[in-house]
Amino acid sequence: MRVMPVVKNLTEPEAAQFHSYLAAKLERLRPMLDSRFPDDDQVKVDARIRKHERHSAFQLEMVFNLPRGKFMSKETKHSITEVLDFTTDRLETQLTKHFKKLTRE
Repeated sequence: MRVMPVVKNLTEPEAAQFHSYLAAKLERLRPMLDSRFPDDDQVKVDARIRKHERHSAFQLEMVFNLPRGKFMSKETKHSITEVLDFTTDRLETQLTKHFKKLTRE
């Protein structure tokens, strides 16, 4: 899995927190993806986070590019951990449904 994070308007501690928490959240999805796509170049993850100045909120857009589909989730919350939790949970649900449909379970 190749991860390409893009950070905009975050302070240095916020960016460090985002990178470490993103790695932890993606480790939860790694076994599901590695079992179907063992090559690291087959799965590309784009994670774009930006901080809104006026609302003090974080907007995260994550896109999973797989050989057989593209899955996206976008969320805006007031903390980095909260926005990553919601986004990865939604993407995990989408991927699970997609893989069940492929295997006809």
